[in-house]
Amino acid sequence: MSPEKKFTPKEVKEIVDQMARTLAMLYYFLSSEVVGEFGPAGEEVIRRAIRKYGDARGSKIREKVLEKRLPLTVENLSKFYDLPLPLAWDSEKIRSEKNYLEKKVTYCPFAEEWKRLKGEKLGLIYCEQDLSMRRGYNPEFDLQQFTNVLNKDPHCHTIVQWKKGSKRG
Repeated sequence: MSPEKKFTPKEVKEIVDQMARTLAMLYYFLSSEVVGEFGPAGEEVIRRAIRKYGDARGSKIREKVLEKRLPLTVENLSKFYDLPLPLAWDSEKIRSEKNYLEKKVTYCPFAEEWKRLKGEKLGLIYCEQDLSMRRGYNPEFDLQQFTNVLNKDPHCHTIVQWKKGSKRG
């Protein structure tokens, strides 16, 4: 039996980046075929599917956090997140607290792939799952997105926080 291969941090980043880009291609080609075949009705189907996908992701993360008997905070959402964000995405935390996270993502492999394919519009539909995912995790959360690289902005600037007027955990 051969010894287990060890990867450098750079190799891991490249592997995760390639996997993310491959998944972005899959989404792009599937959604572009649906929209191409069915027009605006197909676009609505993609939106519904993306919302369900986001909700399912959030629910799975929610289950993991609750299994550990932890509160459904923004901090725990990050701790149990289902994508290896630090390994392929580049971001800057602007402000991070128990139930508040403001950050700027400066590199997203999904977005880079969609830009390469000229699929920014479909990529923006995919990004709609971000809100559904956070609400699937905790319905009291709100996501505000101020900028998006798919709109030619320099970064994706978001805030995740408790909805105004809701009870805080």
